[in-house]
Amino acid sequence: MNWFVTESPRPAWIARRSYAPWLVIATVCFGAFMGQLDASIVTLAFPAMSAHFHADPEWISLSYLITLVGLLVPMGRIADRVGRKIVYIYGFALFTGASIACAYAPGFDALIAARVAQAVGAAMLQANSVALVTTAVAPAQRRRALGVQAAAQAAGLAAGPLLGGYLTENFGWQAVFAINVPIGVVAMIAGHYLLPRTKTRSDKGKPTWKVLPGLAGVLLTYAALFAPMTLLPFTLQQPLAHIGLTVAALPLGFAIAATLLSRPGIAVGAVIAGTALLLPVPLVVQLVVAGVGLGIIAPACTKRVMGVLPEGSAGVGSGLVNVARGLGTALGVAVATLLVHAFQ
Repeated sequence: MNWFVTESPRPAWIARRSYAPWLVIATVCFGAFMGQLDASIVTLAFPAMSAHFHADPEWISLSYLITLVGLLVPMGRIADRVGRKIVYIYGFALFTGASIACAYAPGFDALIAARVAQAVGAAMLQANSVALVTTAVAPAQRRRALGVQAAAQAAGLAAGPLLGGYLTENFGWQAVFAINVPIGVVAMIAGHYLLPRTKTRSDKGKPTWKVLPGLAGVLLTYAALFAPMTLLPFTLQQPLAHIGLTVAALPLGFAIAATLLSRPGIAVGAVIAGTALLLPVPLVVQLVVAGVGLGIIAPACTKRVMGVLPEGSAGVGSGLVNVARGLGTALGVAVATLLVHAFQ
């Protein structure tokens, strides 16, 4: 049974390739995409699920987020010790199985329990994602690699509203969970063959105050992403498919900037995001511009955090970054939900 708890090596012909590190990034992007797809696609199905279960929809999101945030750092520490690859693959397996349970939940309590199980799997994924990226590439390539990973997250955020409206209207709210299953199966296969075994090093170093501004930047960025994505489905008087197109503009701008704009710093991103609110242009254009600003900020803040921590603690650092992402997401959802209730 050792194979069950032991990381397997990549095939030699893959490990020898010059582009092998980028295959690792591509595999991590499966998890980044699926995690944010699930987080954003559910927001479009909130009204339908609320009507189906006759319950407040915020707990469908908050039960997931609270569990996720609470487990990220412990899962990162476990991954540093037992292996990031094996924790990552098992995380996919649990997340995929829990997605099936969500789709077939017979009642609201069962749905919440399945969402908690989903969150445990997501914690296993997200606590490793940034660590796998930063340990796979050379330091000079980390900003670009983290940008690609952030772009995959943003692509999941953008795809969520687009798919969420379509799937909910045509196949019911259950489809927003079922969509995770084929992605998860492909990701588990890719992880087995493309992820390297965990490297252990005796790096010495301690976090400094630079970690805190980096984490604060990540938190605020994701709060700014999720507040409008949660609020707009309740406030725009349009078909869900049209709302999805509008909401997707924000993470679309984020993805473009995270992938292509690696030079601008945090201050430039903040100016762009703030200026978007003042532009006398249609809402969809404002959202794209705001997304560009946020897409500059997030990878830069993540690089700042991971650059301070020793490589042997990359899993813990990855967990901290994703705690900030989760807290920011929860903050955005909570603020938006309060606004919905306040103006109803």
